[in-house]
Amino acid sequence: MSTDKNTAIIAVTAIGKALAASIKEALAADCYVPAKLQSEGFAALEPDFATGMRLLFQRYDALVCIMATGIAVRTLAPAITDKLYDPAVVVMDEKGQHAISLLSGHVGGANDLARKLAELTGAAPVITTATDVQQVAALDMIVPSVPGWIPDFRENCKRINGLLAAGKTVCLYEEAPVEIDRRGFTPITNPHELPEQAEALVWVTHRYRLPELKVHTVKLVPRTRVLGVGCRKHTEPEQMRQAFADFCLRHDTDPHSFAVMASIDVKKDEPAIKHLAEQWNCPFITYTADQLREVEGKYPVSEFVRQTVKVGNVALSAADLASGGRVLTPRFAVNGITMAMGERTKLSDGVKA
Repeated sequence: MSTDKNTAIIAVTAIGKALAASIKEALAADCYVPAKLQSEGFAALEPDFATGMRLLFQRYDALVCIMATGIAVRTLAPAITDKLYDPAVVVMDEKGQHAISLLSGHVGGANDLARKLAELTGAAPVITTATDVQQVAALDMIVPSVPGWIPDFRENCKRINGLLAAGKTVCLYEEAPVEIDRRGFTPITNPHELPEQAEALVWVTHRYRLPELKVHTVKLVPRTRVLGVGCRKHTEPEQMRQAFADFCLRHDTDPHSFAVMASIDVKKDEPAIKHLAEQWNCPFITYTADQLREVEGKYPVSEFVRQTVKVGNVALSAADLASGGRVLTPRFAVNGITMAMGERTKLSDGVKA
């Protein structure tokens, strides 16, 4: 977790307030105290201590609670909902001797925050998540670090993390190259030749579907692909969705592979493209005709398209710019919709608009 996240520090005593003041700047945090301790730079918990704590739990990405663990637990318990969405909560004693990762250690980032607080104050970080204790990787930390997507996130993370923490054999097949934490995994070169003791497989891939194997298999899809897209004005969103599905099937690519969709600026408000980008949680970026013309010569051009939007092709040129020149497919066209796919090695590659 980045400590640049939206963080609140809550102290309940004067000594705890002094500790909060010493770490406030490093965490770029807002500070809160009971009304009787309010002063410049320290807002009062309102309308009362318990309610105020719970409101902060809903507003911030991370809470540093300088107080007894029991107080934090009892106060926040009614607000806790889901480790995928709850903020990170770290508890510190007022002398700064311990930084306890209490809630949302992995996805929320409480483990990393506890380590950061330990660096700042000399406290001992207290981290109890099984994968950290056993010094093995955790799938729910790998997915956002790629960044990537897996189906049934909660169930698969729980299952794979449990196997890793127990020292079981979890194979890792990296069909798509990524930088990930491999601790505890057993790397393999052929998913069809698994060790006899294998209990699960994490398959890093862009494939649409995987073959049935003898062990529980989790697909991890890196979000490194870009989609260049063009279409006629007023294209129906359903036509766009169907074209995208056909495109993904043709190129055996999971729709979750796409990190960005790109087109020409005259299409920036085209509903069909915007709806597709929203459906797959992709930023939608656009380029001017002048920008697209810089690379259009690499690909087949259409004089009709040039007369319409002043550039000879849209999907291929947009995919080229958004991927830094790594276009993977020819132009796909159906019902006035065009698509092309590119590959980025980094999130920032090729994104110039």
